[in-house]
Amino acid sequence: MPRLSRRLRNRRGLTLVELLISMTILGVVSAIVAAVMLGQQRVFQQTYEMVGVRRELRTAMSLVPSDVRGLSSIGGDVSNFTESSLTFRATIGASIVCERAGANTIFLPPLNLAHNTLTSWVSRPIVGDTVFAFDEGALRGAEDDSWVPLTISSVTPVLTACAASPFIDAVADAGKVRWAIDVTEAIPATVLIGAGVRFTRHVEYALQESPTSGRWYLTQQSRRGGAWETPLVVSGPYEVPADGGLRLVYFDSTGAEVAPGGPGNSLARVDLTMRAKGLPSSGALYKGGDAIPRDSIALRIAIRNRQ
Repeated sequence: MPRLSRRLRNRRGLTLVELLISMTILGVVSAIVAAVMLGQQRVFQQTYEMVGVRRELRTAMSLVPSDVRGLSSIGGDVSNFTESSLTFRATIGASIVCERAGANTIFLPPLNLAHNTLTSWVSRPIVGDTVFAFDEGALRGAEDDSWVPLTISSVTPVLTACAASPFIDAVADAGKVRWAIDVTEAIPATVLIGAGVRFTRHVEYALQESPTSGRWYLTQQSRRGGAWETPLVVSGPYEVPADGGLRLVYFDSTGAEVAPGGPGNSLARVDLTMRAKGLPSSGALYKGGDAIPRDSIALRIAIRNRQ
């Protein structure tokens, strides 16, 4: 024991200077490692937020162009257009006439035919929607062909219509629901059995400010039964309208710009620009900045139904 005690007493330890130097080196290394880790976390967070901004733009890209491309400006689908909003009749379904009754009723095949699909809609038509029926006119050529707009007054499921229709299998489609569409206007006699019909409903795309957050979002609003529904948020947030959050520019078939308030039936192309603006990046907290992720897209949409 005495020998061990002497050994421990004679063993050298760290001097105060050595201890201070070691602690200083450890502090420097720790600070460098912490800075690298925080930098990586900031980059990851900002990347995640930018992905979110681009996701919102992709959502708008998947919805707006398809609706705008399918409208018929020459048929009067466009009811109002400004630099930051567009109101028009969007197509919600299509079918064919399999039977007629009187001057105001047409019948449609079932949604679930056994051998093909002739009736389809993303939203069931309701009273107040508009159905366009293909009118072949009196002439043999296509010069007097047209789409006749008719206002729906009722939509009724039936079981006995179109029994003799060549589009329906008498056995496989027995008992399936057909649809009776009543309209307020008289249907021309030249709307024949087999004529195509398309269903439309007024919708509006616009940039609107949230009353709670004060941020601006792209919204879609539908008109049902003669009244506008509550706007639904499609994507966002975006820059304020003054900073180009949503900008719509309209052109006719010659490439000349059509000013808002001009003739809607002359529209042939819509140029769409959207500037998305994310929330203040949490990554900015590590560097004392105000990093807000931003991105934009520009689309040129050609309106197809110009005949």
